[in-house]
Amino acid sequence: MSKRVDVSIAFYGKPYQAIVTIKTLMQHSGQHIDKIILSRERRQPHDDYIGIFKIIDYFRNDPEVKLEVQYPKYHLGLGVLDIERAKTDTEWRRSIMYQYALETTDKKYLCIMHNDMLYYGDMIGDMLREFDKGPENLVGVGSIGQCWSCPAGPDWANKCDSTRFEEYIPTQEEALELAASYDTPRKDIQLRVIREGRVHILPECRLNEYCAMIDVEKYRKETIPNGTIGCYGGGWRGIDTATIWSHDMYKKGYRFRHLTLEDYTRHAPFDDTGSGTKANTSSEIYWHAEHRAEAYINEHYGPIRFSGYVQRANLADSIRRKTWLGLIHTYGFAKKLVGR
Repeated sequence: MSKRVDVSIAFYGKPYQAIVTIKTLMQHSGQHIDKIILSRERRQPHDDYIGIFKIIDYFRNDPEVKLEVQYPKYHLGLGVLDIERAKTDTEWRRSIMYQYALETTDKKYLCIMHNDMLYYGDMIGDMLREFDKGPENLVGVGSIGQCWSCPAGPDWANKCDSTRFEEYIPTQEEALELAASYDTPRKDIQLRVIREGRVHILPECRLNEYCAMIDVEKYRKETIPNGTIGCYGGGWRGIDTATIWSHDMYKKGYRFRHLTLEDYTRHAPFDDTGSGTKANTSSEIYWHAEHRAEAYINEHYGPIRFSGYVQRANLADSIRRKTWLGLIHTYGFAKKLVGR
């Protein structure tokens, strides 16, 4: 009998691209998947708040897709720093990307991913096979490292890459000298992280969240609130999401296994920039990619037909958001009056 995993997707806009992500994921890996947990960020890019309801409606009558939607109480984004609050404030902690699913899934493994992927291979199946092979201290499988921005990577000093990250172990002095020698995109942050004592695995090295599988039991044991390591989805003064978590788990004795992402899937396939992140600030890039994803769905899965639920749900959501914003503004105004 096939193993079953849950999937966690951080939903920050891009509903049509998210539909492509889910459809192609289920096409190639559906036999391993029980539930897909969508965490819809409290804020949405370019006022595309209706997007989540399009996804719910699209998959409403699809027996192959079981969706759970989480609505985090807070919008924390990428700059999560307050580890003390994360230890004690459950709702705040579960607003960190992927944390709700990591705390609530009843599966042995959780697969986390972006919502702008196009799958053409069974990556989940191969990740499960990697866990079967071990070793016992294996905690995560997926694409390892951000070598394009690492001074030790192939584009710079060529001392390390996704398959050699355990072999290149510089001293702190060597790592500082290496980081200072190359004008990488995040040079200053790399130098700070190394000076603060996180040397190996290197500051850019992480289990990438484009598509990664995590052993839930090991995660919960070591990560707050049960352990001392900051949540996977937090920044914690590191280079990027999960770089601090990946480093600290590695130092605890856990290990990762690399799978080449491009063997199974393509990230941001409808975005001409290829990054996926520029769409967050550029409405032109955002909507162009969305129109292309919509055309892909129509061509490969048939015309999209939404029910009246989408508009009704969006209206109710809009009223709630405006009421919430009104209360916040009223509270802020009252505080100013009291302050005077």
